[in-house]
Amino acid sequence: MKYIILLLLFITINSYSQENFDDSNARKISILMDSLWINPTSFFNKNDPNWRMLCNDIKHVDLTKLNQITQAVFNNSNIENKSTSSIGLLGSLNKTSHEKKVKKFNKKMRGDFKNKKIYPHNKVVLVEGDSWFEYPLFLEEVTDNLVKQKNLAVYSMASGGDWAANMIAGGEYQTEYSIIKPDVFIISGGGNDMVENQRLMKLVTNKPISPNSPFLEDYREYVVLRQNHKAVPMCNALFCPIEYHSFADSMANYTSKINIENLDKIVNGRRYLNKNFYRWLVSFKLEYKILFESLYKLDSIHFEKLKIITQGYDYAIPNSNKKFGIRLFMENGKWLKTPLELMGIKDQYTQESILMALMFDFNEMLIELGKEYPNIYHVDVRGFTSYLEKHNHKTPGTYWFDELHPSNIVFKEIAKTYIAIINDKIPKHQRVISVIQFFEENNN
Repeated sequence: MKYIILLLLFITINSYSQENFDDSNARKISILMDSLWINPTSFFNKNDPNWRMLCNDIKHVDLTKLNQITQAVFNNSNIENKSTSSIGLLGSLNKTSHEKKVKKFNKKMRGDFKNKKIYPHNKVVLVEGDSWFEYPLFLEEVTDNLVKQKNLAVYSMASGGDWAANMIAGGEYQTEYSIIKPDVFIISGGGNDMVENQRLMKLVTNKPISPNSPFLEDYREYVVLRQNHKAVPMCNALFCPIEYHSFADSMANYTSKINIENLDKIVNGRRYLNKNFYRWLVSFKLEYKILFESLYKLDSIHFEKLKIITQGYDYAIPNSNKKFGIRLFMENGKWLKTPLELMGIKDQYTQESILMALMFDFNEMLIELGKEYPNIYHVDVRGFTSYLEKHNHKTPGTYWFDELHPSNIVFKEIAKTYIAIINDKIPKHQRVISVIQFFEENNN
């Protein structure tokens, strides 16, 4: 009896201690989430203390809290992270396209497809994402090109118009992952989260930072060093002068290696990005972190063998012009150009600058997150559409299908980069793969 009482006492004390520990961690996470709102860029780099503390207790971060931050960013408590990807005509088209891809997947998976002794180069690929991976009609996007590869069995959960917040909150990828046990997991998300329902208006300001601001001088150096693959953090609103100045002697050399025109546009566009953009950006980063951690929990033993590929879109061009064919009937301009004009930002150069700055930092966020894992690759598409137009002597804008999507010829080249990563044709140490660089190396 004595030992039973001691055992019960031990269990009670242990349970009480665990509850206090959990409560303490939950309170810490709550404080960190408040800090995220006040100073979001202090969570940007993988070594930033705030980010590290958040990741250490990530199990206490729930998607409801993240959704609340998103609602606050967009200043509307009625906003829900629900896309139209599963309803109406778009939903019907997505469903039809998905069913066709599933049939092809099932056909390939019959027999010995997964027998590595017979077919050592065969790979099973699970795709989750938006319209860059599933454009039901008119475009052959990335997934369409992957499906054509004989050694790839591609199961696509992607839906045109889907939001990353919806993909992650739904958690359907976890079920399919457990069933399929893929070799590769590819995800594309964030575009619709930023621009659907004129959300872009909440991420920019029509009262830009002065072009002579010391802040922009630091940001310019940040962009130069990031484009040279230097691990320089965006640690706070004032950046990190000590780290920047340590590269001072080489800055001219670094600058000479990059596209100065693009550099100027990115820095100019940064003048118009407000704090809400960085609040959303870090919230989105946290959603991706939760996704990757959930994959680890599903199969921790084989997680590092899983190849994960992310992407962050190209430098989209605000454009309301209608084009020939089906595009005459499309609402081109509603995602980018119209919201910016409603903000009073009507100059085309400025509009393009804003999108370049937005996409630059979005990609850098994903690249920085990928450094935390040994098996994450990032396909860097930035600037490729414009590059390919120049390479093929086409006028600017020729290879854009609409404001958000490049044309088939561009997607085909982008897909080649994915195929090379999947088939282990990229050096093992290389985790960020520029599509421009890949194209140049394979077309000379």
